[in-house]
Amino acid sequence: MSLIRPMELLEGALDVAMSTLSGLDEGATQEVHGGRVTDISTRGDLAVSQALIDYFKSADAGLVLLSEESGRIELSEKPQYLVSFDDIDGTDNFFRGRDILPYCTVVTIFEGRKPCYRDTLAAGIVEHRSGTRWLAERGAGASVSRRGLGPRRASSSARQVLDRRSLVVVDQYSAKDLAGRLNRLAELAWVKDFGSSALHLAGVASGLFDGFVNLRHKAHELAAGYLLIREAGGLLTELSGRALDDLPYDFDATLGVVAAGSEPLWRALLGCLS
Repeated sequence: MSLIRPMELLEGALDVAMSTLSGLDEGATQEVHGGRVTDISTRGDLAVSQALIDYFKSADAGLVLLSEESGRIELSEKPQYLVSFDDIDGTDNFFRGRDILPYCTVVTIFEGRKPCYRDTLAAGIVEHRSGTRWLAERGAGASVSRRGLGPRRASSSARQVLDRRSLVVVDQYSAKDLAGRLNRLAELAWVKDFGSSALHLAGVASGLFDGFVNLRHKAHELAAGYLLIREAGGLLTELSGRALDDLPYDFDATLGVVAAGSEPLWRALLGCLS
């Protein structure tokens, strides 16, 4: 078993995801059914998932994998790390608007076989159309880079006030029955939805967005957002305001969350949703 730094493993995985998806023809957007598919999946999802599994196997690093397409894969009886990944977050964007709408790959590396959110060691998100890449390492900060440009330190928005100049992204599709809770927010803020939770989380971490709300968030991308936003100086909590730190990471769980670049804006968002 080789010893490999989490960030090295993470960046290699994002490289594999990007090269795999960019190398596929137009048939990559063809929808597929069966297996663990719960909403929509494409040939591109399956190709990226398999490429990442093959990459992690070849790394010989002693891993347990969690993926949306393939479930839990035990590659070692004594793993160094648990790795969670979402091959394409924003699959509907990829399916309907490849090369037009945003879609991302998310990889998160944890310490231990049954981690809590505080055990997140490294996290990365890449948006395939632009090549923008967000990286975070526990205790070492977060960075953002674009294709052809070097990395810069990622910093969350310093916006303090919730008003029509506050750009707040809201994932609505998974919580239609709770949509009434968003009415006040829609009155006060500039609300958008770009169809990729990973992009929303990474955007809060890098100041692209001021805040983020999801009333029923899948855990797939959540730990990556947790580390990116925390390392960039922002806040991401449950709707009650409770920190995620000690919450066990359950890949198949859903959780209502709110994030913001500053504490005053985070408090204002919580007040809107109470």
